[in-house]
Amino acid sequence: MMTMAPAPFQTEVLQTDSTNWVMGPYHPGLPGLMQLKLVLDGELVVSARTETGFAHRGLEKVFESEGWTAGVLISDRLDPEGAIFGELAYCQAVEDLAGIEVSERALFVRTLAAELSRVVSHLGFVARLARTVGAETLFHYVQRDREKFVDLFELLTGARFSLNFLRMGGVVHDVTDGFLERVLEVCAVMRHRFKEYNDLFSYNQAFLGRARATANITPEAAKRVGLSGPNARASGIAMDTRRWAPHAAYSKLDFDVVMGEEREGDCHGRYMIRIREIVQSMDIIRQCSEIMPTGSALGLKADEKFKIPIGEGFSRVESSRGLLTCHVLSAGGERPSRVHFRVPSRAPLDLLPEIIPGCQLEDIPLVLASLDLNLAEIDR
Repeated sequence: MMTMAPAPFQTEVLQTDSTNWVMGPYHPGLPGLMQLKLVLDGELVVSARTETGFAHRGLEKVFESEGWTAGVLISDRLDPEGAIFGELAYCQAVEDLAGIEVSERALFVRTLAAELSRVVSHLGFVARLARTVGAETLFHYVQRDREKFVDLFELLTGARFSLNFLRMGGVVHDVTDGFLERVLEVCAVMRHRFKEYNDLFSYNQAFLGRARATANITPEAAKRVGLSGPNARASGIAMDTRRWAPHAAYSKLDFDVVMGEEREGDCHGRYMIRIREIVQSMDIIRQCSEIMPTGSALGLKADEKFKIPIGEGFSRVESSRGLLTCHVLSAGGERPSRVHFRVPSRAPLDLLPEIIPGCQLEDIPLVLASLDLNLAEIDR
């Protein structure tokens, strides 16, 4: 008796149509006013295009109608979360142009303020990233700890944001009595928080499942678009302006470039690099507090008619998001002829059309948060 061979197993492929989606410019999953034009196959992103310019403020143009000292207040609007970096880049460029000397104590005070700002910015990054994956507990824990560092800015400058703290040649006023001791106390408390962060989130399997191998950035892609800061270091590029072009007092401090352990360049790697940089920043803050030199840290007391010689100045700063540069031109008058910033958030935005395809629609807010984009400085 002959038996019939079983029919070969056949898979049935479900045919689907691609759909066009537009996210933004107003969307809770976006880091600011921008637009993503997506082509989806189900919930899988096939292609993506970015569009910005919805919040254009003409910030660089405002410099040309204000005095040199007023430019400090304008520059800290560049990145509201890291105001001190815009001020530092602008002041260093003007000092380079005019040959203004900065006292050693002022350099250390500037470095201390910059590292405090880096901690505040990175903690804000952790809170935003946690919220994209529903980790509300960590979000509230981080915001609690971040407030302690924002309080330090209020103690140092009198303001929590929009600091207006730097001046050409130094700072507005020196550190107050007891400030350095208070800084060390806050940092000591903060060091104990990282066990909570790691237990709750860093190695949580739900987070790892969504963040690992998601939106990888290769070293080649990072170099092609000029990626810098933690995003570049997570992809294995050992670039840190504080080391290869030291500014402020960084040349007098002992620290290493923080690199990703796995150098994957994915969402989890970009998160972990910033966690490690918070620890490094607190060590730099400790060094600044312990070896703070004596002397005056005050900058020039310049009025509205303060003039700068004809010429141009340039500066580089390692902001919390990467390489921030400032180029200043002077015609010898009471205000700049031209001020231009090169901001670190522009390069990751250019990579979005490459790294978002292949991701799930629900992971787009996670990818955007992992890049730590600031639309305010892009649309300056």
